[in-house]
Amino acid sequence: MSNKLINRFSLMSKIYLTFILVLGFIFFVMNVSPNEYSLNDWVWIYNLSIASFLLCYFDMRLSPNGNAFSMESSVYLATIFYFSLGHGLVVLFLTYFINFLYNRTVSNRAHIFNFCMYSIMIFATHKVFALFGGSERLGNFDNLFPYIISLFVYFLLNLFITFVFFVVSAHPEFKGILNRGLLKEVFFAYFVTLLLSLVLIILIDNEGFFGLFLFTVLVVLLSITFGKVLEWYQEMSNQANKDYLTGLYNHGYFKDYLKELFRETKKAGGQFSLAFLDLDDFKKYNDYHGHVQGDRLLKFVGEYLKNETKEQGFTVARYGGEEFAIVLPKTTKHEAATFMDGLRKKLNDTPFDGVDRLPYRCISFSCGIAEYEAEMYEESELLHKADQALYYSKTQGKNNVQLYDEKRISRDALKFKEDLDAIEEQLKLLLYKDVYTYRHSKRVFKYAMEFSDRLSLTEEEKRTLILGALVHDIGKIEVSRDIINKTSKLDRDEWEIMKKHVIWGKEIVLSDGRFEEVIPLVELHHERYDGRGYPYGLRGEEIPKLARILCIIDSFDAMTTDRPYQRTKTFSEAIVELRRCSGTQFDPQYVEPFIQMIEEYYPEKIANANEAVSM
Repeated sequence: MSNKLINRFSLMSKIYLTFILVLGFIFFVMNVSPNEYSLNDWVWIYNLSIASFLLCYFDMRLSPNGNAFSMESSVYLATIFYFSLGHGLVVLFLTYFINFLYNRTVSNRAHIFNFCMYSIMIFATHKVFALFGGSERLGNFDNLFPYIISLFVYFLLNLFITFVFFVVSAHPEFKGILNRGLLKEVFFAYFVTLLLSLVLIILIDNEGFFGLFLFTVLVVLLSITFGKVLEWYQEMSNQANKDYLTGLYNHGYFKDYLKELFRETKKAGGQFSLAFLDLDDFKKYNDYHGHVQGDRLLKFVGEYLKNETKEQGFTVARYGGEEFAIVLPKTTKHEAATFMDGLRKKLNDTPFDGVDRLPYRCISFSCGIAEYEAEMYEESELLHKADQALYYSKTQGKNNVQLYDEKRISRDALKFKEDLDAIEEQLKLLLYKDVYTYRHSKRVFKYAMEFSDRLSLTEEEKRTLILGALVHDIGKIEVSRDIINKTSKLDRDEWEIMKKHVIWGKEIVLSDGRFEEVIPLVELHHERYDGRGYPYGLRGEEIPKLARILCIIDSFDAMTTDRPYQRTKTFSEAIVELRRCSGTQFDPQYVEPFIQMIEEYYPEKIANANEAVSM
């Protein structure tokens, strides 16, 4: 039994272990009489002990997952069947004494417990062997019944002692161990061991010491050869399951793994999340630097993801092209989002040759996350939802992490595809001039989609609010780069220029001729409810309803986003600010509904903010 099991002591397990120790020592002391052994007996005992130790050292691997068994039991059994119970117990003692001196990685407790457990097993097996008429020093098997019964008892006793230990120690992994089919492997291991004990009896009876030597060499060589075969198998399996470029698992292995995990989770319960991530603007990187450098980037990202997820035990695969997939066992979607966002930010800050030519000037990815749900029928539903969340992440300006939420995604760009595609083409001009404003517009667009479903608006009003939210800052295309990218507070003249973006935005929309209904939102989203806004100083209901709604959404995102000349507010702080300015800057009838939407859709943001404050 391993260190890990022996060291899990509880009160019941201490009592049980003490019982095994006492019983094992009693059986050993009562049946060992060293003075009665002849010189020839001691020569056999020493040789059998060495053989037993070698078989213990060269264990037999059962499978590529690391499970193995040692075959020294075949020596113990052959000794008690051919010589005597006392001989077998002395061989057991000397084997564990050599093991104790050689193998210091195993605790003294484990050595002693295993010795006592095997003492009990050997004693009981010999008694059953004698009870059913078995005779020592007989190498013939005219009557196999005593051998078969005693070998079966040896196997059952091992299982029983181990099983009781699991029960009294309340080991949490016992059910999982059984589910993984360990019993089948144990049965196979003991079947081989028990057959080998009979082979050893025949060799000893016919060839004496040479038979023992031959048996030991053959079993050791068998162990080494079997281990090599499994290593080759594992290597071939890895080649079939691994992506040649990144060294991560490939698409085929990932699909099989996810299917199996889905089946196990549905059967036994539990939770896990799936994350899809796609490298942003990878095609542009390939076009700039060539496919060889593009492959280096993929390999770098693959190694990064592998190293960053190793400690958590997450499974990472290259799903295809520049797309990767990560399975996060025992992880909720909100925990997964926090983890993946941390990965994203760290990767943003990791230097790599040539990424300065990309829009974000760093390695970035878009990520979509979905969580396993008990009502899902098969894993394809989870894959579809994670893929939808990834698509949603891309529509939000890339370099962000999005959770699958039917309320959010149902009103995605698909509904107004033609109109949104046309506006998106205009908005992309901002991406190369002002990444901040581009991403801000995408987030405001997302909030507008979510908020519109909670308001008593007509379908046309919802459409207008969403389109206006996406294009509301388009006028900043006309503002000079020096002002847009200034890292300190704007002076008076610069501020006057900046305020003109609402007028320039109106002119851009008018020039297109297709979206005149969004002009009030573009032109008036900086008007205030108390009349102190710009460009016209409108007050109260003089401001169109949708512009008043957009003002709340736009301000909330501006408060909670990094800006060069102003401290970023947490979601909780921004909510406080919305309430403080309700009735002055914002229309009070829309403030509380918007806050309720934020609290419902983004609980993790509120929780993270509260935790940061408490720390």
